[in-house]
Amino acid sequence: MRDIIAGVVLIAIGLAFGGSVFLGDFSVINFIFDGLGTFFIIKGLVGIYKSKQAS
Repeated sequence: MRDIIAGVVLIAIGLAFGGSVFLGDFSVINFIFDGLGTFFIIKGLVGIYKSKQAS
């Protein structure tokens, strides 16, 4: 769950800087924040899925 929150926070920081790849604003900073945010969200979702499969 921490990874999902971290991903959302990273995407929010990117939006606070004034842009996002999801909004069509393509720049290096936006790719970094949105890419890392998406990575952590997916990592968190995979972790939740694996923990449910183990139990």
